[in-house]
Amino acid sequence: MNGRSLVSTAVVALAATLGARQAPAPQAPALTFRSVANFVEVDAIVTDRAGAPVRDLTCGDFNVREDGRPQNLSVCAFVDIPVTRVSGPAAGPALRPAGVRPDVVSNAKPFDGRVFVIVLDAFHVAPLRGLAVKRQADKFIDEYLGDNDVAAVVEIGHGSYGQEFTGDRAALKAAVDRFTGDALPSETVNLNRDALNKNSVSQAGYPADQGPPQDLDAGPREFMARESLTVIRQVAETLGAVTGRRKALLLFSEGIGIDRMKIDDTSAREAGSTAAFLPSATDTTSIRRAETDMFSAAAKSNVSIYSIDPRGLTTGQEDAAELGVSPGADNPTRDYSNPRVHDDAADESRRQQDALRSYAEQTGGLAMIDRNDMDEVFRRIVEDNSAYYVLGYASPDARHDGEYHRISVKVNRPGVSVRTQQGYTAPDAHVSKTPPDAVADLIASPVAVGGLGMSVNASAFGGTGPMSTVHLTVQLDGKGVPLKASGDRFTNDIDIQYAALDHIGRQQAGARQVAHLKLLPATREAFAGIGVRYVAEFELGPGHYQVRVAAREHETNRAGSVFCDLDVPDIVHAPLAMSDLLASSSAAARTPTPLGSSKIDALFSAPTTTDRTFTPADTLVVAATFYDNDARAAHRVAFRATVQSAGGAVVFTRDDSRPATDLARENGGFAWVVQVPLTSLVPGRYVLSVEGRSTAAGTPPVGRQLTFEVR
Repeated sequence: MNGRSLVSTAVVALAATLGARQAPAPQAPALTFRSVANFVEVDAIVTDRAGAPVRDLTCGDFNVREDGRPQNLSVCAFVDIPVTRVSGPAAGPALRPAGVRPDVVSNAKPFDGRVFVIVLDAFHVAPLRGLAVKRQADKFIDEYLGDNDVAAVVEIGHGSYGQEFTGDRAALKAAVDRFTGDALPSETVNLNRDALNKNSVSQAGYPADQGPPQDLDAGPREFMARESLTVIRQVAETLGAVTGRRKALLLFSEGIGIDRMKIDDTSAREAGSTAAFLPSATDTTSIRRAETDMFSAAAKSNVSIYSIDPRGLTTGQEDAAELGVSPGADNPTRDYSNPRVHDDAADESRRQQDALRSYAEQTGGLAMIDRNDMDEVFRRIVEDNSAYYVLGYASPDARHDGEYHRISVKVNRPGVSVRTQQGYTAPDAHVSKTPPDAVADLIASPVAVGGLGMSVNASAFGGTGPMSTVHLTVQLDGKGVPLKASGDRFTNDIDIQYAALDHIGRQQAGARQVAHLKLLPATREAFAGIGVRYVAEFELGPGHYQVRVAAREHETNRAGSVFCDLDVPDIVHAPLAMSDLLASSSAAARTPTPLGSSKIDALFSAPTTTDRTFTPADTLVVAATFYDNDARAAHRVAFRATVQSAGGAVVFTRDDSRPATDLARENGGFAWVVQVPLTSLVPGRYVLSVEGRSTAAGTPPVGRQLTFEVR
């Protein structure tokens, strides 16, 4: 995911589904922000003298002003997300136990975690410090990202290296691992190099007047500065779709060193400037404008920027070796270069850090500069986004003029401090708006949304070439789908859409259709408990994807979505490859399924199901496809399926084997179907494992697992 592909047209308000806990204030309504065009949402971090969150404030304790005018709060909600870590210092209990990743994702539980975007600024990280950035970002993902959190990775400069929002740490770390720093040599280094070069030319007998030294990278440097600010703005704009939740942008960058406050160099030349260090023309006005646009977008979307300088403790002289002059030494090139070249390098480093500080100060974040203790840095970021107030009021300025409005927030209680954003940009009434499309907006939203309940399984199951067939199973909760009497039937229409996005947010597959429910009275009585099922199939190549499913029922317009991660295996190059597991059961046929799959129907007597809780009367049926690409001597592949209880006892085993020729990919591989009777299983949780082992020497085994429960 890059900054551009991350940007969507999503306008859906997620506040009511994000589960913020409200302070004990009777006047605080539910979190339904953006209900009117001039409603303003702002979050506030309130801490006591010891730095601990203050949790008992009400609307009356806050003094909020817009452009100096006091505002009456209609919302004052305290968001309190448990601080849990997977590992690391003072770690809380891990939310994700070691074991099997669930193969079914549901929106039954509203999203209640934190939202992070990890932005890696390749344009402003020196190549030699790229490894430090990767170590730091990996540390945050491994030790400080909770199981209920979502994160995305954006790389400025290499858009194809990113990762869409996910809770999958492996996918996030894979995106981070692709990062490389591509920062240019500093302006001071370039000026000194050019001075040394011109001095050498003069000493060689060429004309002495070579002109003042130039920063020959001034043009690319300006572009990189603008592009970095533009990508951050685009990320902030996308996060505007997520309301009722604080959004944290972790910016790993050494900062922009261009002096953005000086007059444009082109204007300086026109004014006859004779500055000794006049670089190539730099459009500082456009950089300042891009910075202002970034601040406006962050304020409008309630995004806080946490600037993290990978240099840690710095003297500003880390790149001094490139200057060719020792600090304090007489400069042999003083005719062309600045005798205070090291001071200039320190000034440039200070400008970089000042830029990082301004990003944080303007957006209510923190600047992590001159720090080597990353545990303290990340702890502060997590705490900031775990306990805070969401404040809301109707702005008195209903002109929708698109102008910037300053906000100040104070608390009428001694000994506390408040940190918040400093303003917002009002909506522009002149900007045309497209009619809302709830389903499309949910697909484009950065995070999944509760509401219309559903569960989803996406499994790569078949294929003959480099592409694999993905089988999608969606089950809608019947309790959330109202039915209307129409003659002797009970009806409703459900708009359903799916999209498969690659790691940078490009859609690689998708479809949309309307399912028409027409249920007989007998089916209608059971509908609340069995719901309705939707199945689809599409093709994807090897790689990591996010499959998004959104649906809306037409009677009350209730809508919801589910996002799930999918890894499509390479079934061509591995000597032995295996698909995901598909599951069905003897009870699955009870759920209405308007469409089916001829390939799957040939394997199962009932459709695939997202149910993972069964009764002893059920029979669980699973299938896996195996592909053998080993063209060596004749061999066989053995299959084994086992079921283990929570205590580790093996309660079921099934074995089989086939000659490798039966697993030929060009014939679609071999689909092994296993029936697991549940009659003898006591209530509890179980793990089903299916694996394949080749008798060919050196071929690694393959395997998949899923969890289920018997009640």
